[in-house]
Parts: sequence; structure tokens; C-alpha cells
Amino acid sequence: MADIYLIYAREDRAQVKKLFEFFSMSWSVWWDQLIQQRFAAEIEEEISGAGCVIVFWSKFSRLKDTVTDEVRLAQKASRPIVAVTLDGSEAAYGFGGYSCSDLSAWDERPDHGDLRILANRVNTIVPVRMKPGRPAVLQARLPLPTLFLSTSSFETRLKPSEAVKALNLARYPSLLVSAWDLVDRRKPTALKSALKEYRENGGFVLVDSGNYESSRLTNKRWRPVDLIEALADTSYDRLFCFDDMKPDRKPAKAAAAILAAVERDRGATKAHVLPIVHAAKLPKGGHDIDMLIETVFAVARELQPEVIGVAERELGAGLFQRCRTMMAIRAKLGELPFYQPIHLLGTGNPWSIAVLAASGADTFDGLEWCRVVADIENDRLYHFQHYDFFTYQTGVADSDVARSALLDDKVDFAGKAAFHNIDYYTNFMRDLREAVTNERLEAFVAERIGKAPIQQLKREVEELFR
Repeated sequence: MADIYLIYAREDRAQVKKLFEFFSMSWSVWWDQLIQQRFAAEIEEEISGAGCVIVFWSKFSRLKDTVTDEVRLAQKASRPIVAVTLDGSEAAYGFGGYSCSDLSAWDERPDHGDLRILANRVNTIVPVRMKPGRPAVLQARLPLPTLFLSTSSFETRLKPSEAVKALNLARYPSLLVSAWDLVDRRKPTALKSALKEYRENGGFVLVDSGNYESSRLTNKRWRPVDLIEALADTSYDRLFCFDDMKPDRKPAKAAAAILAAVERDRGATKAHVLPIVHAAKLPKGGHDIDMLIETVFAVARELQPEVIGVAERELGAGLFQRCRTMMAIRAKLGELPFYQPIHLLGTGNPWSIAVLAASGADTFDGLEWCRVVADIENDRLYHFQHYDFFTYQTGVADSDVARSALLDDKVDFAGKAAFHNIDYYTNFMRDLREAVTNERLEAFVAERIGKAPIQQLKREVEELFR
């Protein structure tokens, strides 16, 4: 017998088919398109044995005797009934006592919030059988995995406004900007203008809370109100909430604080606010990994956000440990009926991106592109001043912008290196996505880090490529 039985009207079949496909990624699902011989007998048998029944109410189904008859069969068999409205219609007379999920605003995306809420509701009745896989695209705009190239006035070779202009000129699709550089006291006029133009050209802007720069500069004046100030007249798509860098060690309390922070910051923007989960520090050093895993799960279950941010540095002391922690987070999230994307803050090294993507991370951001120089042929990062040794690679780069910048005397050394790096990361992420799609991540990682390192990685993290 199936986990889920679907009841619907024939007129809604096209929409219900997409829902059948969605639920089938995590549960066994039965609907009348699977009838083989005896219509009435099979329906009665499947309803009686189903883990739960979902009835889709609409202007059509609420008037159908066949629909109401099937719901009565489910009641008679004492099957849990989950009511859903497809178009805002109320349930048929006599069935209004069931709590009803609303999919009238569903745009057929599998990561839509209302659909996730419904899936979470079903999961409380019938736990998922199969872990949902990583979607190919996030919010219909960002292919996964995705790297946001970060901008910051702290420890980089480019001013934030110059960095955004470079990314715009190269048509790099996504960037992260720190709220630290957007407050009035930082004189952000040029930066805000550059962000506006970047988005007008199709770029995706993610705003970070500014706590990274604040913590590194030990600035105790940085507060949630500063993040809100930074949003004024800023053009952006998504926003990370003002994060608590010293969370409670109890996952329930830490998650509650994060949910409150997201709710608070939602009052200042029309954009989606994304949570950041930090790991509590241990008394003898390091971070509480168990607390981090449980808190991420609690936030995902309660909030069902588009993405949850986690600081890479808090996953462990080295890449192997960080890999194991990311795998543990992904395994825990596998208990949910939907795929929860994870964003790793501060991950711009190509080796780290490749390994942690294989471990289950989905989006990343990093400042490496405007701090160092990439050896395109060998996937290595070198000191920024060593760009002289790699100009020959820029000369044959795929990017017209990078090649032109190399020959343009008006573009300074930092600019030439930046365009070189943008070309590298554009191709790196394209190849990484192809490796994910074609299920050849192990080969992709091995090609980047080499034979001996990949063997060591497989010994240290045995489950990574299984």
C-alpha cells in the first residue's frame, strides 16, 4: 500500500500530476492513474491501506460526488486526511472541519514555501521514505551549486564599488555584499549605484549582515539597526538576518533566537530574509558540532527557508572534519520531506568548494577572487602579486572582458587579476554543476586536487563518494 493516496477532480489533473511527481520524490504515492482493472475495488483497497489521504479541494472537486465519496471512504477506514485547497475554494459541505493547506499561490516550483509547509505536514503523519535530491535550480534563477563572489572593504584588493563594477562588466551572475559597507558612515553612494546597475543587468545580489567585518575588527557598535540602515536605497534580492555570533548551546533556544531574528528583520524589507546558524563555542576551544547540526535541522523544520547560512570555519578545524560535519548536516536534513539548501559562508577556495559540494553544501561565498590569483591550469591559488606568472592564461581566457582588460593600460594590476579570477570561477562553477548533473563529482574533485590527495580524502572520509 502507498504512503499517500491523492483525491482530486479530473479538471485539476494537470496540477495534481505535478504534485504527484513532487511527493513521489520522498514517498510512495497512489492516484487513480495507476488503476489497472477494477476501478471501485482498487480505490477502496488503496484508500484503506494508505498512510494518509490528501484531498485537493477546488471549485471543481468540491462539487464532485466521486471526490466526496472517496473522502468518506477514508473517514470510514480511519485514514489521516490532509486537506488542501488548490484555488482558495472551501471544502465540500460536511468536510470543513479539517485544517486546510493553501496552494493557491503555488507557482509549481518544488522549493515554494507553501508546498514545503504541506510536505512538512505530511511528514508528521508519514515520515519520508526517500531523501529528496538537490534541485538543479534555486528560486528559478540560481543554478546549484552556486558561488557568490563576495565584496568587502576589509582585506581585499578592490573597493566594493569597483568589485561590483567588475562583476557587472564580466556578467558574473551572483554576488554577496556586506551591509558593513552600505551604512551611511561608509559613504556607500558609489556602491549602491553599482549594485543597482548590476541587478538591472540580471545579477543576483545577496546582502550579508556585516557581522563578519564587525567581528574581525572587534567593533562592538555593530547592531541590528545598522543592518536595517544599510538596506535603505540598496538594490538587492535576498538578505541574511543579523546573526547571533554567540548562540545558546541548547539547539531549541538557539533556533528560537534565529527565528526571532528573521522575523524582526522581515519588518524592514520586502525581500526574503535568510537565517544564519552559528555553532556555539566549546569551553576548551572549537565549536559544538552536535549543537550546530540540531539547530540547523530545527530552523529548517520550523522556517523552511530558501537557504540556511552556516560559517565554514565553524564546521571543524580542517577540511576533512568540515566535510564530515557537512555530511552529518545533510544526513540530518534528509529526515525532512523537502531538500533544504545550505550556504557556506566564507568558502571561496576551489578545493573547499568542490569537496564541500560533494559533502552536501549548495551555495558558497568567498573573497578569494579579489585577494589572490588563480592558476587556471592547476586549480591552485597564489599570492595576488604573482599574477605576473599567469597573464599567459588570461591571454587565452574564455572571457572577452578578461582578455581585453589584460591589454588595456587603463585597467590597473588589481583589475586585470580580478577579471582573470572571475573567468576562472565562472568556468569552475560551470564544470562543477556539470559534474553534479552527470554524477561524476568524485572525478571532478580528483581532477582538481590530484591523485594522492583524493586517496587521502577517501580514506579519511569513507562515505563521501558512496
